[in-house]
Amino acid sequence: MKQTILLVLVLLVVGCDATKKTSEKLKMTSAMNTHCIGHGLIDLPEGYASSPGALGIFVPNQDRVADASIDLVVEEKTNQAGFAKRVKERQVALAEVNHGTMDKLVLSQETGDGGMLFRVNEIDDAYKSEVHWLLHDRYLVARIDSYNNQVKSAEALLLEFKSNVEYMRSAKELPEAFCLGEVAVKGKYRSESASLGYRSNSSKISFALDLDTFRKDDTESLLQRVGGKDSLLRKFQAKEKVLRKKELTVAGMRAQEWGASVLLGDDDSEKQASFALETMRPVPSISAPKIHLEMNAQGSDAQDEEGLITLWDSVTKTIRMR
Repeated sequence: MKQTILLVLVLLVVGCDATKKTSEKLKMTSAMNTHCIGHGLIDLPEGYASSPGALGIFVPNQDRVADASIDLVVEEKTNQAGFAKRVKERQVALAEVNHGTMDKLVLSQETGDGGMLFRVNEIDDAYKSEVHWLLHDRYLVARIDSYNNQVKSAEALLLEFKSNVEYMRSAKELPEAFCLGEVAVKGKYRSESASLGYRSNSSKISFALDLDTFRKDDTESLLQRVGGKDSLLRKFQAKEKVLRKKELTVAGMRAQEWGASVLLGDDDSEKQASFALETMRPVPSISAPKIHLEMNAQGSDAQDEEGLITLWDSVTKTIRMR
């Protein structure tokens, strides 16, 4: 039940830390660093870095491969030796799958630039191809599915996509690219989206972003989903304290934000505070993307509600397009 309440509170499932109530003030540096998010930018407190597992989904603007969609995963930082070890482990794991004629590794091929391409025959003429490579210090994996014996064309498209992925040393570089933090994807796509997370080793406050350039707005707005009579908050009778509920303008777009705290546990000793922001735009575009931002605080970091509101405002006001 606790996790269910947290899920509907911030649209995230997160763990809970048990801690007694305290008047401890939130300690957060005023120094901010800029991060590239899709076609936009955001400033987060110094010390925050992107979490491993950032995911981008891209639909190339082409007609050679039917229903082509490429997933890009940004794994943890590593070096050449660590990358080689991970690739070998992946190759062994794929080869060990024993489902008869299904999910069979049929190709392991170097790409010529230090990368590795794997092809798995899932069933009949259906394949999953994935390419692994090291970009600067980032372990990257891109995947594509193909059907009707289009595997070679799909892999050519995958390698073409790989060549469009570059490392950004500054958030101001490659202004037309779609970025997942320090990883930028160049080119034109029918669809492009990403899910990113940011954490700090010195704080239990986390940030999460969902971005989608061309997706239309949801039928129900953020405030309707969390506060309407049919919302899950009402269904599970969550006794939240609303900290923020309003409309605002973000990067030239209309947006809504909502924030609340909730006490959990038999003696109300567990506290969670969460904020969410979502843009609303009549015509989706590169300059008007879907942005959904969440901030979640746990344990002692959730006690100072005034400090959390100040932190939230200091972050949301920095969202801008590149």
